[in-house]
Amino acid sequence: MKQFILSLILVNLIISSSAYAQLSPKNGGHCFTLDIPEYMVKTYELNDVATLQYMNAGKEAYVVVIEDSKDQLESLGIKYVGAKDFLEGFLKDYNKDASERKVGKIVEFSSNNNKIAQAEFTWKDEKLSYYMITTAVESKGYFYKILTWTITENKDALKNDFLAIAKSLKD
Repeated sequence: MKQFILSLILVNLIISSSAYAQLSPKNGGHCFTLDIPEYMVKTYELNDVATLQYMNAGKEAYVVVIEDSKDQLESLGIKYVGAKDFLEGFLKDYNKDASERKVGKIVEFSSNNNKIAQAEFTWKDEKLSYYMITTAVESKGYFYKILTWTITENKDALKNDFLAIAKSLKD
């Protein structure tokens, strides 16, 4: 019996220490889905214009999605030539007065028939250091900003989840 219990504990430890969290698709905005880790809960407190936002305060893990219709942007006289251009426009001004602000190199790739541009972003405020993966996703009719962030000390534990979230958008 003791060996059976020890075996169950060992299996549980192996499963709980995997590099990736269990993800499940969540609907957002006009009609898109994004895979969100099961440990996050829906919130409305992170961003006033986000169409989808989840968090886990205990893990200091946050995700926000902001969508922009290409037609609406063009009606305002704004035209982006792709996901990278959209991301560069956002990163240019985002948190620009933060201490120790650093934007990594933009990486481009495709996922789920969408064009994606992504960069790592770090900064400090008076109390803490932060780590963010900023992602721009271009679909046929929309640009999306996916912001996933945590405190810097949790970067290694959450980075794989953040990368999985960012490439999971389906429009």
